Amino acid sequence: MSDSLKAFIAGWAGGVGILAVGHPFDTVKTMMQNAPDGQYKGAMDCVRQITKKEGPLALYKGVQAPLAGVGTVFALYFVAYDACERGIRNWRGHPSSYNLNLTEVMICGGSTGVVGSLVLGPSELLKVRQQTAVQQGKDGSFGKVVAEIRAKEGMMGFTRGLSATMARDVPGSMAWFGAFEMTKQALCDDPKKPSVMQALVAGGMGGIGMWSFAIPLDAVKTRVQAGAGTNSFLGAAKQLHAEKGLKGFYKGIGPALLRAFPANAACFAAKEKTAAFLDTLF
Repeated sequence: MSDSLKAFIAGWAGGVGILAVGHPFDTVKTMMQNAPDGQYKGAMDCVRQITKKEGPLALYKGVQAPLAGVGTVFALYFVAYDACERGIRNWRGHPSSYNLNLTEVMICGGSTGVVGSLVLGPSELLKVRQQTAVQQGKDGSFGKVVAEIRAKEGMMGFTRGLSATMARDVPGSMAWFGAFEMTKQALCDDPKKPSVMQALVAGGMGGIGMWSFAIPLDAVKTRVQAGAGTNSFLGAAKQLHAEKGLKGFYKGIGPALLRAFPANAACFAAKEKTAAFLDTLF
């Protein structure tokens, strides 16, 4: 089995892990970001209102689109990272045992944000529209959301927020992989063979690294994809600042950071252990 195929399968497993653990937190984050001032007193009040209105499974609203694409997206993340890593090793003449430095890791991480956004952008659009439909008094079913976008915006409507997703994910992925790899190098005798606990801790730190940096960019992306105003990233950022000030960029940071450690710990642990298992087979 080729290294790229191994990376794809391991990345797919990581994507399923992050979705299973993290989606309820993501629902709360998105609804807080899109809510008018005063609708929710905090993250727990948002959870209470969601579950009271629609039941606990409402926390998984919008999971269909990511479920269909998240495995593929994360598979592409890790394939892109693996390909970029091999390219840097070949270019710099590094042996396979060499651990990339922080700059090299961040370059590889940035490449994953470019590739992954092309698939994740439309998936995130559908997720955001489903999650925010209740706030707007609309039917948030997957089929209804798809039909509404197609009827009002045409097929190009599914690309809404693609550049905003990339603006979040390129620097976010640089921080994600940077924190993950540096934590592995600090914890592990052999960073290429972390234990389950080491992979969980390093993955969790990767998530904290990404979302500590990316939450303001994510707030703008949510506004663009919710369809409340301009399709321009800069235009949406100006609107958000004008309406809510700097604090508007950090709405939803509580559930985002609460989600960051466990969800990304599950992602990277699933990826690392799947990769190790494949190495024993092939």
